[in-house]
Amino acid sequence: MVTELFPKIVTLLSFAALGAAFLLIVRRDLAGQVRIFAGQSLILAIAAGVVAAFTRSVELASVALALALLKVVVIPHVLNRAVAKIGLQRVALPYLGTPATLVVCGGLVVIAFYVMAPIAASNPLPTAEAIPIAFAGVLIGFFVMVNRRRALTQILGFLMLENGIFLLALLATYGVPFIVEMGVFLDVLVAVLIMEVFIYRIKENFDSIEVDQLGRLKG
Repeated sequence: MVTELFPKIVTLLSFAALGAAFLLIVRRDLAGQVRIFAGQSLILAIAAGVVAAFTRSVELASVALALALLKVVVIPHVLNRAVAKIGLQRVALPYLGTPATLVVCGGLVVIAFYVMAPIAASNPLPTAEAIPIAFAGVLIGFFVMVNRRRALTQILGFLMLENGIFLLALLATYGVPFIVEMGVFLDVLVAVLIMEVFIYRIKENFDSIEVDQLGRLKG
C-alpha cells in the first residue's frame, strides 16, 4: 500500500511545485512572488521529507529541514527586506508579456517531457515518472531569470532554477549527499545576500534596477 502510494504523492507534490512556478509568472507584485517562492520551497521540503520517510534516510530528512529553514524562512525574509529598502510595489514588465510567457513556458513543459520521458522510463526508482516535471521546472526557472528586467526578479528566477535542480536530483537519485547539499544551500544564501547588497547600492546610485536601463549606462 505504502509502496503504491509513495510515487503518487511525490508526483502530486512535483506538479504542485511546477504550478507554483506558473503562479509566480502571472503575479506582478514582488511580495506576492516572494510568497509563491516560499510556498514552492515548502512543497519541495515536504517532498524531500516524504522521500526521506520512505527511504528511512536521516541525511535526507536533515536536508528537508535545512531547505525549509533556508528557503521558506531566511531567504524570503532577505528578499522582503530588499523590497522594503528599494521601495518597489510593482515589478517591471518582463520582456515578454504574460500570455506570451505562459505559451513559452507551456512549450518548455512539452520539451521537458519529450526529452526526459525516455530517461525516466529507464530509471528504476519509483519517483522516476516525475522527473520530466522537475526538468520542466528547471527550464522555466532559467527562462524566468532571463525574461525579467529587474535584477530582484532575476534573483527569484535563479532561486526557482535552483529549486528545480534540487527536485530533479531528489527524484532521480533520492538527493545528493548531505554535505554537498549543505554546501549548495550555503552558496545560495551567500549569493542572495551579496545580490541584495548590490541591488540596494545600484538603486541608491542609479535610481533604477531595470537591467535594460543599466545596460545603457556609459562609463
